[in-house]
Amino acid sequence: MCHVFRARSRDDGREIAIKLLKEKHRNEDRVIDLFITEADLSLMLNHPNLINTIEAGEIKGRYFIAMELIEGVTLEDLIKQVQNLGLSLPPDFGLFIVHQVLEGLNSLHNFTGISGRELDLVHRDVTPSNIFICFDGRVVLGDFGVAHIRAYGGIDSSVTIGKLGYLSPESVVGDDIDHRSDLFSVGIILWEILCGSRLYTGEKESEIMNAIAEASVPDLTQIRPGISRTLADTVKKSLARKPQSRFENCLELSYALRPEWSTELASQESIKALLAGLFRDDFQRWAAKQDHETIASII
Repeated sequence: MCHVFRARSRDDGREIAIKLLKEKHRNEDRVIDLFITEADLSLMLNHPNLINTIEAGEIKGRYFIAMELIEGVTLEDLIKQVQNLGLSLPPDFGLFIVHQVLEGLNSLHNFTGISGRELDLVHRDVTPSNIFICFDGRVVLGDFGVAHIRAYGGIDSSVTIGKLGYLSPESVVGDDIDHRSDLFSVGIILWEILCGSRLYTGEKESEIMNAIAEASVPDLTQIRPGISRTLADTVKKSLARKPQSRFENCLELSYALRPEWSTELASQESIKALLAGLFRDDFQRWAAKQDHETIASII
């Protein structure tokens, strides 16, 4: 829907990202509604694991969102790079990344408006391409373009929104969805990180949708024997066909995962070191820029 530009703030000179709705969409009410919803939500949300929005508005009929510039890679980029080297992402690192995503998602799900009313937000597009891993090791969930505020009339279940391979069963069959739909998406990401392959694939969209609708999930321990039975069961519960059979919220899933990874092995600093090794050229350019800005601020 949008162009994304690197820009510089006139206020403080820092680099930011500008998301600009494409000209061809300026008269499409549905697209504009999604974009404005993203802008409104982004401006309200404030959490270290959610992308930070600075300003949003309209200029000459073109809608824009100004947000922090994420310098790093997506989780999708990271997984591909590791696979290209014939390796797999260490489980501790993967679980740390998911833990950070759950922290941001929990804040989103529990956000209340100025009046104190719970908005019952659902992201609806939790995917590896929307999880950003900064070169400083931070993990940020972004892109609220299809997020929905259930408190204002619920979600239109007749319209399937999101990336197909990461939808929940209730999304593909047209049932009502809530925050547990996002937890199913997190479960897919967990499964893929641990297995090093996609969970739901197929030559036709109908094949993928049928597999999701059935919540067909291979046993993790059969694919990766080194994975504990407890962790496999946690992932399986995340991918339960019925929402009521999944974890009730992000905190429950996070608590269940916590004993399965080590803070001594996986942390913001170790993720930073991992990116420095896997994306050396881009990382070095980023690091050089940080050094330059530090010296300039001292001078």
